[in-house]
Amino acid sequence: MRKETAFIITFLVFTIGTALVIWMAALPNFVAVKFPEVTSGKIVAGPMRQSRPLTQDEVAMLNDWFRRHPGGWGPLSQTPPSSGDARVELEGTTDGHADPIVLTLWTGISAADWNNTVFLESPDGSKVRTESFSDTDFAPLRKLADGQVFPRSAFP
Repeated sequence: MRKETAFIITFLVFTIGTALVIWMAALPNFVAVKFPEVTSGKIVAGPMRQSRPLTQDEVAMLNDWFRRHPGGWGPLSQTPPSSGDARVELEGTTDGHADPIVLTLWTGISAADWNNTVFLESPDGSKVRTESFSDTDFAPLRKLADGQVFPRSAFP
């Protein structure tokens, strides 16, 4: 075998092998999220972080919203500026076993640059996915978060 042929084969193996390793590491981030069937939950919102359980209508709305938004969730790429405007802690089931998840919602109260952004995370924080939505797609979640009764200040 000539030196040129050996060099080309080595170069191709190295290049294709490197690309394959990178794709194998990145591929889990491109898989659609499988949401559990939500059975109950609570929402913590407002500046005083008041908590209340979700109603059955709100649980049904969340299940419907999850069915319509399985794709587009990417890994967390930058640190958020705050802890969000509302935190929704959900209990659900996937394939017969308990599967708790947490949604952190940014409605624009605490960080305007993060309007209509949702974090989907495991309760221990080991897996975090994020997605930003249009006003129309985010409207049910905004209603959930803004439906909390807490004092709002007027403009100065």
